[in-house]
Amino acid sequence: MTYSIAIIGLGLMGSSLACDLSQWTKKISITGYDIDEETNRFCFQKGIVDRIAESPQLAVKGSDLVFIATPVRVIPKIYSDIHSYLLPQAMVFDLGSTRQWVFNHLIPAPDKNLYCGFHPMGGGADGGARFAQQRLFKGRPLLVTPYRPFKDGEKDLIEEIAKCLESQVFF
Repeated sequence: MTYSIAIIGLGLMGSSLACDLSQWTKKISITGYDIDEETNRFCFQKGIVDRIAESPQLAVKGSDLVFIATPVRVIPKIYSDIHSYLLPQAMVFDLGSTRQWVFNHLIPAPDKNLYCGFHPMGGGADGGARFAQQRLFKGRPLLVTPYRPFKDGEKDLIEEIAKCLESQVFF
């Protein structure tokens, strides 16, 4: 199976994630979106993403895997904005570090789609897409916390993503 990927938020974490996922053999394409137009242009011109969407809603339309890599306090709003645009089989991951707060503020609550906290324990001294790098998460723990229990095959896919990132996943 192959997957279309959307990444909302193309700072250091989101763009570095895109760099690694671009090498994944199961990736069809990566659509990116950032609130900053200069960041969008940079990521597209450098080949960090395959295309740029004009909104978070358009970024996730048709995507199987959605990664929200924005500041924590923005995550619930992004989820609310994209919820009705998600494919029935789409899996949503946020890279935020504050799990319970995010889960408590998701409106509407995730129902049809898998929603997980997906927190790679990596980063850098400098932020932004210009500092994106492959293997930023190599050898780092990846904490995955689902909103609801996993269904068949979901954990396996997350483990494949973690392998692509060269991270050690912890559920």
